[in-house]
Amino acid sequence: MWTVPDAEAARLLALDDAAFARELERAFDARLGTVEMASARRAFPLRRVLAREYAVGRVLLAGDAAHAVHPLAGQGVNLGLRDVAALRVLWRDGRAPSLERVQRWARERRSDNAVAAHAFEAINAAFSNDALVPTLLRGPALALVGRVAPLGGFFLRRAMGL
Repeated sequence: MWTVPDAEAARLLALDDAAFARELERAFDARLGTVEMASARRAFPLRRVLAREYAVGRVLLAGDAAHAVHPLAGQGVNLGLRDVAALRVLWRDGRAPSLERVQRWARERRSDNAVAAHAFEAINAAFSNDALVPTLLRGPALALVGRVAPLGGFFLRRAMGL
């Protein structure tokens, strides 16, 4: 997956296959080697989508059915796994969960997923542009996270869903 701003995506899609392959090679500093087109190109906008309701009655939405997020470092699959892991609280006593417990699960998952989705967008915005301020701040910000153990631990635990 190659993510670029919308205007750049339109420009790249308008190229013939050979020109597109050259652009892809250049964008990845030739680390991919020679690129040959094996199929038609496809483009789709990366947009955050969060279901309004995660539970209606006893029907639950989890994973990609409940949320679509920027594919930043595979965190979308982690959110889905967290949804599933959280399901265990519904059946903790071996009986069908109460409607109240289902609604609580839905609120907690929607909240956690919304915070994560917005965080992914903020991280992507900070690291995917060439504006002066983010460019100057992102290196020192990463260094700070790396040097302050509690801060690094916090972000690591959040990324792992703990």
